[in-house]
Amino acid sequence: MKNLKFAIGIPTILLLVSCASGPTKSQLTHADYGQETSIEECKAIAETIVSRDLKDPSSAQFSHSQCFKGYWGSVPIMGIGVAFGWVQKGQVNAKNSFGGYVGFRPYQVLIKNRQVIRYCVSNKDGLCIPRGN
Repeated sequence: MKNLKFAIGIPTILLLVSCASGPTKSQLTHADYGQETSIEECKAIAETIVSRDLKDPSSAQFSHSQCFKGYWGSVPIMGIGVAFGWVQKGQVNAKNSFGGYVGFRPYQVLIKNRQVIRYCVSNKDGLCIPRGN
């Protein structure tokens, strides 16, 4: 079963990554990042959205990096375009269905005008599939 996941997972990751692209020079020049978002706001917004995907949100432990002005590239195969805003990256650890901690996993949240535009939390295989528009 593990070999099957590997055989399916690796090509899928390669397909998604090979189709992703960054913004053009024109998009960067005319980018709208929205209202400046403080580090505290970034952390609070990120924790709220990331916690929604956890089995036991009350057990969540977060480790944050700084909040910075940035973008997420497009993933045409998923119908996702380039998006600009404030990026909050970090790691989250929480309990699973058996009550044990799963270990820290990376997450990324894109915030614009204090609203979540896109986010992802890496799964156990390290794949971080974006959610949002």
